[in-house]
Amino acid sequence: MRARRRALLVAVTAAVALVVAALPAGAMEPFGSIVTVAEPPPGCTIGIVNGDATQGSGAIRGFANFIGPGCAVDDVWYVASAGAAGKKELSPYRGQVLASSQNGVATYVLFANGSGIFLGKRLIGNGAYGAAQQLSPTTPGAVAPQGDVIAGDNDTWWAVWTEQVGPGGEFAQTELFQAKTVGGNLGRTQVTDNPDNDSQPALAFKPGGGGALAFIRDNGFGNEPTHSNLRLAQASGSTGVWGGQQLAAIGINTNPSIDTTPGPGGHIYLAWLRDGQVFEADNLPGTFQHRAFVSNARSTSISRASGETHVAWAQVGDGTVMAERIRDHDWTKTTVQASPSRLDPIVVSFGPQAVVLMASSARIYKRTQLI
Repeated sequence: MRARRRALLVAVTAAVALVVAALPAGAMEPFGSIVTVAEPPPGCTIGIVNGDATQGSGAIRGFANFIGPGCAVDDVWYVASAGAAGKKELSPYRGQVLASSQNGVATYVLFANGSGIFLGKRLIGNGAYGAAQQLSPTTPGAVAPQGDVIAGDNDTWWAVWTEQVGPGGEFAQTELFQAKTVGGNLGRTQVTDNPDNDSQPALAFKPGGGGALAFIRDNGFGNEPTHSNLRLAQASGSTGVWGGQQLAAIGINTNPSIDTTPGPGGHIYLAWLRDGQVFEADNLPGTFQHRAFVSNARSTSISRASGETHVAWAQVGDGTVMAERIRDHDWTKTTVQASPSRLDPIVVSFGPQAVVLMASSARIYKRTQLI
């Protein structure tokens, strides 16, 4: 992902309040030592890890591609970590990992290859893999597909991904599509239809039921966009019909991540980049308020659990950083790892503890907060 300039001017639409986070020098719980999650296969040197993981049933589980010299870049690897133990296993799937999620039954992987968009799963109980389910036969164009997936109760799932549609050749516009079994079966259907590109979907369960979807709308058709807006859509789990709103329209907004807390009284938590600067927003006060962090980043990851919000990002040229807010207290910030990560950092929460996944040239690893 391209790094962008830090925003010099921060503004939002009139419907959204802005709070610039003045991060205090307060202490955050320190992180423990590096723990190896998975090493690449023999002869492979990691240049980039393309993957995703979530936590559940006491373990972090997900899927990844190892990309670099000597690596079979379309091999999809299952990776898992519980405590100090790590696991790596070659799956039967081939393609590029778009997203992963888990429930108590299985760990799912959304992936793309030259034949379309697919969903696979590995059962948690016996480690068996299900046959890859083709969600879309659309052949990817010059713009690589993106997507996200969430795993629901009773072995259900919901996936959203991008496809190029209409005229425009190799840089035809992208729109969002979906399929799901959460709340009832729904085959491939189009979610958005706009003259601009809709891309970078980040999906979560909506508090009280249904889905919450953050994505980017821009006019970058093979060139740098002149506008790039953050949007939030919400849908009923039974219908899959989405209604949306614009949350940020100033600057070049990219790389959204999303988390939610369950139940009718739950809330939505978002992180994203504006011209490389990290922002966070949530609707805890009733309306979304934006908070800006001093940063120059290439990615975001957000997690909320046990009254704590964690936002992690890859600081350009300066390792992995995490900001933390406990309930309604001030934000604190720390460097998790000084060396740059070859995986866009992923933060997950085990109760009040934050666990951050990263990668070096030799391994995927994690660091866990000590409490």
